[in-house]
Amino acid sequence: MIQEILCRISFSESDLLKASPSKLTPPFSLSGMRELIEKLSSDLAGGATICLKDGDSGDSIVARALFSAIFKKYHRQIRTITDAGQTIYPLLDLSNAEGISYLKTEKTPSIFLRCAYASSQYSITGLVFKLGQAKELSEEKNFGKQYVSFDLETTGKNHRSDEIIEIGAVKILDGELGEEFDALVKPSHPISSEITNLTGITNDDVKDSPPIQEVLPSFMDFIGDSVLVAHNVDFDYPFLSHALKKSLGRTLKNDSYCTLVQARARMPGQSHRLGAVADALGIELKNWHRASADAKAAAMIFLNFMEEDNGPRRYAYFQRYAARACLGTLASGLPLSGDNAIFFRYGLPEILFAFADGEKYFRKHPEKKDAADDSIVEYLNSWRRKKRSQAIYRILTHSPRLRHGQS
Repeated sequence: MIQEILCRISFSESDLLKASPSKLTPPFSLSGMRELIEKLSSDLAGGATICLKDGDSGDSIVARALFSAIFKKYHRQIRTITDAGQTIYPLLDLSNAEGISYLKTEKTPSIFLRCAYASSQYSITGLVFKLGQAKELSEEKNFGKQYVSFDLETTGKNHRSDEIIEIGAVKILDGELGEEFDALVKPSHPISSEITNLTGITNDDVKDSPPIQEVLPSFMDFIGDSVLVAHNVDFDYPFLSHALKKSLGRTLKNDSYCTLVQARARMPGQSHRLGAVADALGIELKNWHRASADAKAAAMIFLNFMEEDNGPRRYAYFQRYAARACLGTLASGLPLSGDNAIFFRYGLPEILFAFADGEKYFRKHPEKKDAADDSIVEYLNSWRRKKRSQAIYRILTHSPRLRHGQS
């Protein structure tokens, strides 16, 4: 029977072969996610009781079970609406196949997290999984801290006598690259042939560019009080600090993070030049020795190091809930692409074993197969394998009298 279920799912073999937890779509890239997790977390932490509304579909029921497991800490504040005509606020609606909506009151606008995105078509359970990912990220110590990765091209190595000829930067927030800054700067002295050979920047390139005193105000507005990230921050930071003091009479007070220092500690026995570190981490570096490209490369290195620091916790979350995300995806019948392929590849083995056990149980007890069951969510979240197996079998076979109750 499981073969029949799997045959109804469309997939690409290459997508499944490439599927990896490291390739999961960042949860905060989904429109509405940041607002939803902030509101939910705030309301639960404030003692609010959240009402869950789900439908009769297997996907919707698995989604409620997954939400209850992820937010188990607040289980006394999570209720389920059992009367279809009943509406109690705050309400998290998991019954709509188009997406998840959260309403604080009847009169406040809802926060809507849709299922369809360019990278993936999520099941409701898949969206709850992404919501849990966002919760995990929001609890990391660096969450919400703004970083700016920057790089300078200069006329030489001495920050007191040489000048900046290009500034490149990119913002980093919660694991994602954001707004970019890129500007050529006209120095007071000609660029040497040695620097042109190194950077590709010629005197003609900068002849119509603004001087540093006109570029710095917009750059300082761009970085604000962000932590400055650079590959060899001991080179870039003094150049920026000196130029800021000399041109505008201001002092640079931003904290800094050096990817070169981190690379030396984390990657012994190899070259720690920007290109070598990027290559070792599988980061493509184009236009090396141009400020914008080098800033992006340093940003990606920084994100790799952050992933390394937070990786064990993130992977523990994935391992804990991948099977339930897979179950919801199978129940929804969605194609196995994007994140769905990852859920399927890593969650399917547990589902197959559980389904076989459930099938064996109901073969011995056929009278129980179609019995009304108000404990399906409890069974899905049970530590007892027998209960989980029964729930998984019934979800995937669409038992006609499957019904959910209070968890």
